[in-house]
Amino acid sequence: MDYSRFCAVGTTYTHEYVPGDIGVELLQVHFTPRLPSQYPPVIFLAGWASLIYSWEIVLREMTKDFEVYYVETREKSSAIHLTEQPLKINTLVNDLPSVLSNNNLTGKPYIFFGSSLGATVILDAMSKKKADPIIAILIGPNAEFNAPWYWLMITRLTPLFLYPILKPAVKWYMKKKYLDMNSDPKQYEKYSDSLDKANIGRLRRSALNFSSYKIWEKLSNIHQKVFIFTGSKDVMHGYENTLKMVELLPNCKLVDLKTNARTHSIEMVGKMRVLLKEYANV
Repeated sequence: MDYSRFCAVGTTYTHEYVPGDIGVELLQVHFTPRLPSQYPPVIFLAGWASLIYSWEIVLREMTKDFEVYYVETREKSSAIHLTEQPLKINTLVNDLPSVLSNNNLTGKPYIFFGSSLGATVILDAMSKKKADPIIAILIGPNAEFNAPWYWLMITRLTPLFLYPILKPAVKWYMKKKYLDMNSDPKQYEKYSDSLDKANIGRLRRSALNFSSYKIWEKLSNIHQKVFIFTGSKDVMHGYENTLKMVELLPNCKLVDLKTNARTHSIEMVGKMRVLLKEYANV
């Protein structure tokens, strides 16, 4: 695939598969800016089934002056499983030490950047001391993955070959229940596209496994600096839960950008640069 559309002018990229935990290989795109970066490298973990296209604006801006390792987690279609491996938060976390080692970042300064599921995986890894970034910059982290019991039952009982028939109902429910179509209509298009291109088997297994996950008791174990961008109008990512997470994290700051679109914008990257200078002394 050609990843040049995600590059700032003068930025180059390479892509390869890097080892995760046993039995898993993860797609990684490594972006290198034209001039040496003043910042530590960024490990970028996107959300559940999220596509890199969702981050085109952010990556084009970020790769002007950040070295970025964009890593697709094991629930995504791109991941190679020698045989299908477990899809739980802890198994996604277990992939990270290998990713850091492969990129020669173990014991060195680096930044974690993550959204939604990726942000949750980062927090879980930090709480278990499986990763030690100088700072974690997170967008809409999930403290838990709540789903109505009837959707979980439907997900569990529906055969995979019927999922194309079920998909329009899922999209309709997502639009009505979790998205603010007035303030951020493009959010639906983005999530709908991700759903269309996801590995349905992995999507189902991960949804069922994530449904019982909660991070609350782990947050007090995180000593590193954490900065959270949130959108108070972004129903999907639970603004009230985000506020609770900020209270429980020992060293955390919050910026509310109101909408999902603004958390995926050039504005967000600009605020990230200011944050690193003022909050992390980078």
